[in-house]
Amino acid sequence: MTNVLEPRSIGELTLTSKNYRFFIPSYQRGYRWGKDEVSALLNDLLEFLIFSENKKEKYCLQPIVVKEMPDSRYEVLDGQQRLTTLYILLSYLRQSDDEVSLFSLQYETRTNSETFLQNLTTEINSDNPDYFYISQAYGIISNWFTDNGTRVPRLKRKITDIVLEQVDIIWYEIKDESNPIDVFTRINIGKIPLTNSELVKAIFLSKNNLQLGLDEEDQKIAETILNNKQSVIALEWDVMQKQLQDDKFWAFIYNKKENNYQTRIDYILDLVTESPINKKDSLESFNTYYDKIKEVRSNPETVKELEVSNTSFIEKEWSELKAYFDILLEWYSNKWYNHIIGFLISRNENVIELLKKYKDLNRDGFKASLLNRIKDRFLAKKLSALSYESNDKKTIEGILLLHNVVSSLLQPDTSIQFPFDQIRTNKWSLEHIYAQNSEDLKEKDIPLWIDEHLQYFQKNLKENDTELVAIIESLKILSEFDISNGFSEEYKELFTNIFSDIDRYNSKKDEQDMKAEALIDEADDYHWITDDQSIANLTLLDVGSNSYLSNSIFGVKREKIKELDKIMAFIPNETRKVFFKYYSDTVWHDAYWTLDDRKAYVQDIESKVYHLNNLLEN
Repeated sequence: MTNVLEPRSIGELTLTSKNYRFFIPSYQRGYRWGKDEVSALLNDLLEFLIFSENKKEKYCLQPIVVKEMPDSRYEVLDGQQRLTTLYILLSYLRQSDDEVSLFSLQYETRTNSETFLQNLTTEINSDNPDYFYISQAYGIISNWFTDNGTRVPRLKRKITDIVLEQVDIIWYEIKDESNPIDVFTRINIGKIPLTNSELVKAIFLSKNNLQLGLDEEDQKIAETILNNKQSVIALEWDVMQKQLQDDKFWAFIYNKKENNYQTRIDYILDLVTESPINKKDSLESFNTYYDKIKEVRSNPETVKELEVSNTSFIEKEWSELKAYFDILLEWYSNKWYNHIIGFLISRNENVIELLKKYKDLNRDGFKASLLNRIKDRFLAKKLSALSYESNDKKTIEGILLLHNVVSSLLQPDTSIQFPFDQIRTNKWSLEHIYAQNSEDLKEKDIPLWIDEHLQYFQKNLKENDTELVAIIESLKILSEFDISNGFSEEYKELFTNIFSDIDRYNSKKDEQDMKAEALIDEADDYHWITDDQSIANLTLLDVGSNSYLSNSIFGVKREKIKELDKIMAFIPNETRKVFFKYYSDTVWHDAYWTLDDRKAYVQDIESKVYHLNNLLEN
């Protein structure tokens, strides 16, 4: 069952017909408000009295959290200090106005507390700490009215009217089966169930706020009309929340690794109000909306302008919030936006700035600005100038991701969306396509490396290949070593030698490859692709898969990629193409990443990534 969150007037709580009865359980701290807290509440009410323009304005108190008991009483889980102080204030005001009614209040720890509360006087009662502080609060209230009554005529009457007609309290009623003590504990260790989004929702669903800006005639419309307005906003709110539970959509619009939001809709509220993103336990967007309402109410000219156009201020704010959400939804659903904006968001682009540009520019201008942003951030250098050993790793990673994104965008299927959820949930790294360095291999991985390469070479042994036969025999010897007590020097030396033998054997140049290499010199545009630290020898893999491939030869890596593919592990499509040799027609050396492969790979990246303006035609 859905919890109830709404503003309720103090006047409603005092209605005899409603019969509100509150119960303060024993696990709650006793009443302890002193002069500072009680005076602060009274001074706030006085300030509101002096500066409020009319009776339409509302003064909103902090929440009380309650849960209905079997006998229809409300167990107070949080906010009992405020609630008790309001009761004491109403008791004092009732002395001058017997029409003021009281709700019922009972402390579990004080069996006669209800009777005591009904007969308060300025005399201090020291029977127990609760009665002491309650009677003291009553005296503080009495003295405050005496001190301020001379400067504000009919102060008691005016405060009575404000409390009963203009003061609301945020009512948060737990409707599920939660244990009250568990809820109380969560509240008091900081896990307050009342979230920023719930407070904002209360602002939007307040009938008093919905009426703000409607002309006098429309403010008198039937209760059912306001209920309909509430229902529309509540329904649209629920639709947004449901959409945000789609992990693919969430991964598209949200680019932080950590998520400090209590609910995902809090992120949307921060975007719309331009509040700090992902700030823990933030109420910034609530405060923004609350201050907006307060500012409008205090400005008669603004209210008059709204009334002239018969525009509900809160509906206007809701329409803006909904428009922002619809923009995000359009970006996600539109293939072009999904790929290009999704790429920028995944690389930590400021989403608020993207939304502003979308609103300020026409579609063509907006698309062009996105591509220019990508060029400025990732394509300032030529591919030949990038190196794994420099500070270019993040740029290379971005370009390789962009290569995947653009390749996906160019697919004719208009329904294709890029899997940014996989990009966000995995940790990514650069994998050397051809990587042969025994020093990079961890000792614990060496036995597995030996077994995997032994199996691979045995499977691919061709007749009369004496060099490979020798390698297989050496691997067999290593695999039979007793390493239960660690690696002996003999074992380490044999492994280093066989590693070099495999590297030499695997990188043997066939006639076609030697011809291709012979044609490359310093004047050639692609002379740099022979560098194993260049992008020509790098691809994108998640950290887990990268570790799984370890320092294997190209052929073994390809077999491992196949195994990952079989279990539906996510492998970027362009990485898969690398190991399945889709870029070139070089099939005569499938265990080696040849120069032809490197050149074809680089040319494919260049044709897609460095010619982004071609995408404007899509």
